[in-house]
Amino acid sequence: MRVVALLIADPGAVRVTVRGEPVFAHAVRGLTESSCVAHVVVVVPPGAQSTVRAVPRSHCRVLPAAATRADSVRRAFEAAGSCDVVLVHDAARPFVPSATIQSVIDAISQGATAVAPVVPVTDTVKLVDATGVIKATEDRARLRTVQTPLGYTWDALRDICARGVDPLSALPATARTVAGHPNALRLTTPFDVAVAEALLAIHPVAADRQAAARTGTKNGTR
Repeated sequence: MRVVALLIADPGAVRVTVRGEPVFAHAVRGLTESSCVAHVVVVVPPGAQSTVRAVPRSHCRVLPAAATRADSVRRAFEAAGSCDVVLVHDAARPFVPSATIQSVIDAISQGATAVAPVVPVTDTVKLVDATGVIKATEDRARLRTVQTPLGYTWDALRDICARGVDPLSALPATARTVAGHPNALRLTTPFDVAVAEALLAIHPVAADRQAAARTGTKNGTR
């Protein structure tokens, strides 16, 4: 089964750094070292190609972003070539565990056409009107926060791109879910980066990736 990842980097993923590297560089490394992704197509803002020195070019292709994210995903998809599973990943989530990536791929291999990693909502969620008055309380037992990478079959993503829809924000009604992970938080603010730095100090990502790579080799997934 050939798996290709489309990594979409907005300006923040290029500008924000963790341990001296842009967030998107960590995201690229996470995908290429996961032992289950054959190729990565990286989309970066126009003019940012010069910042991608950390990208291992033997496993990646770098493209400039289009005017919209939907068009950027379509551009990356057209450059990806034939494959069985396409992962669409937000570069602002650089520390997704390899086990989560594999869970998305496994769900596609078991018959799903679209898959999203999710985590339960733990806060109380209120509905408010235009003036800010609380009108209702949502049942959080049925609420989930969506992470990435999202997984698609090649045919499913082709159809989404043909409709001009952004696959990162408009999942099909038939999309299945797998368990996400707290480490897959989105890094957009200094507070987010501080949390990521603290997580790395407690549980280095490199160790997680090396363990996953050993498991993948043993199971024959490479």
